[in-house]
Amino acid sequence: MSANAFAFHSATGSSGHRPHTADQRSMANGAGAGVGGNTVAHLLQENCAHLLASAGVVIEYLETQAGTWQFSLDGGQTWRAIRTDLINRPGHMGLALDRDARLRVLCTGASREGARVVFHAVQRSHGAGNGSYRPYAPDEREDASHSVTLVLGLGAINGVPPEVKVPRPRNKRARAQGVATGAEKAAMAMA
Repeated sequence: MSANAFAFHSATGSSGHRPHTADQRSMANGAGAGVGGNTVAHLLQENCAHLLASAGVVIEYLETQAGTWQFSLDGGQTWRAIRTDLINRPGHMGLALDRDARLRVLCTGASREGARVVFHAVQRSHGAGNGSYRPYAPDEREDASHSVTLVLGLGAINGVPPEVKVPRPRNKRARAQGVATGAEKAAMAMA
């Protein structure tokens, strides 16, 4: 199963404007494990390979219909809820995340197909500000940091759980009949 990602790049750097280009990418979902989330670096690499290498992102918008958004700064050991009420409102407030931060969405909403994510890349690490909410100036960014809108499949965000091999249940009676002698089979049939 592959998740689709649609990338829209705003010419002005503001997520409120109409996108001027669209690029559809199909994503391989081998990274991540279930709702373990994918790293920011993985999401950028798979969906925005044309962007300059970045140290992280500032998330400007997350679609809340998909569910509850969370991020992790310690490789998925602990998760914190993202305050979508802060970043989705008018104004320019975003969530600063470095490349190794993980992002996931716990499905509680009606949309199980995918979710819209708007962010811009940053060229320097957030340092102590990693995982904090901060204002950003939308019109004063470099060319590589224009707003990017991705519509990602939930598997692309959360990662795909590893395939679990479930052994086929065995019918004990059939197995017993397979090794039984003719007399034992007749006795079993009478039982």
